[in-house]
Amino acid sequence: MDHARGDKPLIGMRSKLPNGSVHWNVPFGSMIGLWCLMVGWLPPACAQQASGAKSDSAKSSKVKVTWQVTVPEGTPESSKVYIAGSIDAFGPWQPNAFEMAKQEDGTYRADVELPIGTRVEYKFTRGSWATVEKTPQGAEIQNRLLSVRGPETVRVAIASWAIPKSAPSSTATGDLRWMDFASEVLGSKRRVTVWLPPQYRDRVHEGFPVVYCLDGQNLFDRQRAAFGVEWEADETARALASGPANLPLILVGIDNSKDRFDEYTPVGDEVSDKPVGGKADEYLRFLVTELKPWIDQEFRTLKSAETTAIVGSSLGGVLVLHALRTHPEVFGKGAAMSPSLFWGQGYTVQQYSQPPSDQAFGDKQRLWLDIGTREGKSDRGQVQAVEQTEQLAEALKQHHRERIEVRTMIDSEAKHHEAAWARRLPIALEFLFSSPVEGGSK
Repeated sequence: MDHARGDKPLIGMRSKLPNGSVHWNVPFGSMIGLWCLMVGWLPPACAQQASGAKSDSAKSSKVKVTWQVTVPEGTPESSKVYIAGSIDAFGPWQPNAFEMAKQEDGTYRADVELPIGTRVEYKFTRGSWATVEKTPQGAEIQNRLLSVRGPETVRVAIASWAIPKSAPSSTATGDLRWMDFASEVLGSKRRVTVWLPPQYRDRVHEGFPVVYCLDGQNLFDRQRAAFGVEWEADETARALASGPANLPLILVGIDNSKDRFDEYTPVGDEVSDKPVGGKADEYLRFLVTELKPWIDQEFRTLKSAETTAIVGSSLGGVLVLHALRTHPEVFGKGAAMSPSLFWGQGYTVQQYSQPPSDQAFGDKQRLWLDIGTREGKSDRGQVQAVEQTEQLAEALKQHHRERIEVRTMIDSEAKHHEAAWARRLPIALEFLFSSPVEGGSK
């Protein structure tokens, strides 16, 4: 993925006395403000106050947004069309949660009341991510974006659908173990998927490095991937284990939840005009005190920080950076892929722009950091995403060179989606677990 408040409104009239006069129960300054409004003259202070109240009122008011959608030729007559998106009404991001109404002319319509200032990312589907909208050539499209400024009608002509001939087959490969892990810290269960390397069965007296992967449902199987596109982490890990790298790894994928914004971010921000975020420390407590000890007990793992990595993308990349900084005794390696560095007014970059304390970082940490050049919603947004990543890389070089080895990739023309992360994952993992690279930060 991607915030002003007015002054306190004036306190007004309390009561009207029997003689017709008005009784005011306000501080002197507020009385002056009311007098300004009564006589129609607004000095700068009053004008600012009135403007702030108006701003708050406008921000809280709701307006109707109408979507009118034309579907491509060949769409079955019986098809239902849904909006999947970042607001609660659209799932959030559930492909069949918000159904549009079909009109007599074959188009589809939806009316939604939204607060002014709401920022909505969305896509259209026919009920699943296997039937999501596509470009005219059948390629993936980036999320659509709407910033609500007033009542409006959004007209969309869908170019094509991803229409599978049958339900997508499973693409998972290798020795996979699934379990629903009950967390006391989070107060809920999380689906955990463990992928074991080919050498695991034969090398019975050997332990293996472990990679904890966020958004685990997107790692191994397109049937379970949120957008029908997986990271191909199983194929990548098998190639690393069996190829020249000779790098057998255990992968642990942890599915996200509806609380992803909260759990993956160390500080708060706003999404769809609502405050969210700031529970990353609690989520890391789940990983460090519950899940990792259980994984180490159930599987033959190498338990040191030097052999333990954490990998994530987008907000998951933010969590990776926070984990390396706050739990260096657990995570000695991390891959922050396309991290959402805008979150919390650039909180992550600010934190890494300070010299490390005794608690920050551990010795011999290693970080993979990357970004695509087409990850923003606009030309300026794309430039900012790259600039923020470069700022973080420079901060790491300036302040943490002795504690952490960094490799940064700016991926030309790459977008913010699973296919790009799948393509970069083999390079990232090989860097994290290869022999030390000469020259320190890069």
